[in-house]
Amino acid sequence: MRPLTIFALSAGLALACASSTSPSSGAASGTLDDAFTAAATESGAPRDLLVAIARVEGGLEMPKTRTVNPDAHVPAAGPLQLRRGKLDTLALGAKLLGVSEIDLRTDADLGLRAGALVLADLGKKSGARAGDLATWRSALEDLSGYADQRHRAMYAQRVFRALGAGGTFEARGGEKLTILPNVRAAQIAVDVTVPEETMSTMPEYSGAEVFPTSCTDKCDTTRDGNPVDYVVIHDTEGGWDASVATLQNDPGKSVQYIVGTDGAVGQFVPESYTAWHAGNYWYNQRSVGIEHVGYYNKTFPEAEYASSAKLVAYLTKKYGVAKDRAHIIGHDQIPNDNVIAQSSPPCSSSPSTCESGSSYGGAGNHRDPGD
Repeated sequence: MRPLTIFALSAGLALACASSTSPSSGAASGTLDDAFTAAATESGAPRDLLVAIARVEGGLEMPKTRTVNPDAHVPAAGPLQLRRGKLDTLALGAKLLGVSEIDLRTDADLGLRAGALVLADLGKKSGARAGDLATWRSALEDLSGYADQRHRAMYAQRVFRALGAGGTFEARGGEKLTILPNVRAAQIAVDVTVPEETMSTMPEYSGAEVFPTSCTDKCDTTRDGNPVDYVVIHDTEGGWDASVATLQNDPGKSVQYIVGTDGAVGQFVPESYTAWHAGNYWYNQRSVGIEHVGYYNKTFPEAEYASSAKLVAYLTKKYGVAKDRAHIIGHDQIPNDNVIAQSSPPCSSSPSTCESGSSYGGAGNHRDPGD
């Protein structure tokens, strides 16, 4: 597997030159299909709606159990990707099941139960009815966690489209899940009105999607005169929707850009802002951060690599950032100012060496993007 930082450096250079867990209650067979059926029965939420959400979230292939980083930037849980969005569905899911958030993130079936209970709870509060899909729209918008109404509506529309189209989908362990096409859901998707995008100074990178993000407890609106000398590469450890909603809302963290597995690019705050992404304020003031949707132990798609390379090429050209591994860096290379000086040079050793000690990875000693 290619480290994201190494790829971004080499491809960007070329482009620039050219231009404790509680048991889950799924059926004994352990299949994901059985887990969805059990979660729907327990919660009262429509089974196919749950599968459609997981399809949109990219959560169908999440392994049944996994080891998680307690301090991950995007602590997503289960196939429905409970997260810290405008509504903290991760905290709500843990509360409804009476377990810890780490439990939900570790056990996908437990996370699925929690997700179904969260959706049912939101549906109950908004008056959703099992036999009337249209009444679930408000619950879906709240589940999305997006901060702005435009993307909340778009999320609900995508879920209804997925449910309307139906299909057979790849799931964990080679399993396949099927939902039948739903004509009513397809019509609801057509009927969803998506608000027009509010005019702003963003995006600065052509083609990027704007995700309005408040800087309150998340970033600073100036760089105090510091130049951009670095591009910092991260991975989110979550899907697109979970990653965007978290980075829009979760206090204490922000970033300028995000790249999706399909190559889509989003922008949260202007490049002129000091985003809080590196766990080191000196580097935050002198860098642009790029999050990548995906997981460090899974191969990143070629479309994501290519899009990231173009974004890095744009940034290095715009700001004159040196195209080397001392300036296009991973979070794992950022000095940990609890151990060494904040302005120390980034780790110049191999990724495995940078990750193995406590001197780098910023104050949180993060390992992303891994290798």
